[in-house]
Order: sequence, then structure tokens, then C-alpha cells
Amino acid sequence: MANRTNLSFLESLLASIGVSKPELARLMKMSPQNIFAYFRRDDMRLSFAQEIVDRLGYVLSFSLEREAPSSMHVVEIELSQGTDTIDRLAFLRIAMQKYGISRKDLAEQLGLNYTGVNRWFHVDDIAISYIFEIAELYDLKVKTTIKPKPKGN
Repeated sequence: MANRTNLSFLESLLASIGVSKPELARLMKMSPQNIFAYFRRDDMRLSFAQEIVDRLGYVLSFSLEREAPSSMHVVEIELSQGTDTIDRLAFLRIAMQKYGISRKDLAEQLGLNYTGVNRWFHVDDIAISYIFEIAELYDLKVKTTIKPKPKGN
């Protein structure tokens, strides 16, 4: 996993649509230094990644899955901004339920306190690096999907 970066999905999107980081900074109404800092740290909140992808005209979804040779069941939850019923961490809740991972166990495995993990679900947000760390700990694969927003959104 040495070649994986947490924000590679954003790097790929920007490259594929020809948007530079300074252009992204203008779109996000931020300084280029702030945008470069996120990529240098290789981490950001899921809500911010969602906002970036949304402003670029796309929809972001994540899933955590364990590859099974005969029956690959993937649950994708699309995230779209501007709805009151958003559940950014639905994919994580589903994976935890499906693979029998409790919040307490998750906190212990990550070396965090239970309150911190519980807060992710309360505020419905998580650092992207934790998504990849959780996947690694539980031998899961992170599937990131970026699709164009449906017309009219």
C-alpha cells in the first residue's frame, strides 16, 4: 500500500478534468496555499472532499468491502450536497454492521477513545485518512466512486 495516497481519488479527478490546484483554490474561494496544504498532508474531512467534488460537478461515494470470490456484494451510498438527510458515514455504518465491527472495537484498534469515534457519527464526518486506516485494520478495500452529477442538480 506504499503507493496509495488518501487523496489520490481527488488528484485523479483534477487531472482527468484538467483542473489545477490553483484553479481549485479559486473555485473553493481559498488560497492556493491552503489547497496545497491539504494535498501535502494527504488528508481532509470527508465533508470537504464532498464539497470539492460537488463544486466540480460530480457525486462522490465510498464503500468498504471485503472481496469474496463468489459473491461480491457492494453497497454504494452516493453523497450529494444540499439535502437535509445526508448521511456521509452510511457506508461506514453499513460496513461495521456487515463485518461485526463495534464502535468500541474500532476505537481500540485505532488507538482512539470511544468518544472520538462516537463523535464521527454524531457530526457525520471523518478524516479521509481514517477511512483508509479502518480498511487496512479490518482487511477491507476502499472503493471510491466519482460520477457526474445527474442533470438538474
